[in-house]
Amino acid sequence: MHALPVLTQDDLSLREVHLSDAAALVALFARADVSAHLDPPPATIDDFCAWITLSQARRVDGRAACYTLLAGNQEVSGLFMALRSPEPTRAEIGFAMSPALWGTGAFQKAAGLYLDFLFNEWGVKTLVGKTLVRNARGVGAMRKLGAVVVEESVRNGQPEYIWTLER
Repeated sequence: MHALPVLTQDDLSLREVHLSDAAALVALFARADVSAHLDPPPATIDDFCAWITLSQARRVDGRAACYTLLAGNQEVSGLFMALRSPEPTRAEIGFAMSPALWGTGAFQKAAGLYLDFLFNEWGVKTLVGKTLVRNARGVGAMRKLGAVVVEESVRNGQPEYIWTLER
């Protein structure tokens, strides 16, 4: 697959994650209010660069679509990622955003752009996402997207919901 298209609406853009995003993403994911809801992300800039390189290789193979969210003055403000399952019409999604954007409507805009790409350009029919039960913002975000809980599980000793969203 060629480079991912840039997706824009108003003052938000989603573009393929770049190595130059690593430092800002490490800082974002190091925030306690963000990391409390995620599996441990890469902890160093070098580790994040390795993760970005892997995601780009998977994009070339058609298995991943990882976008950096840029807001306002094009500041790195989040990450939207999808990993295609062995079944090509199914993918697992994940996202994280800067707390500065929480409650501003930015998630709805960015997610709308991203889901449109996944469903209409990438050919996905079913998306799967996971949120910790205690992550009220993540749970609310999945509900706003129209996702439904299909299973409850445990991640690192914490209860989580597994969601699906159909095209």
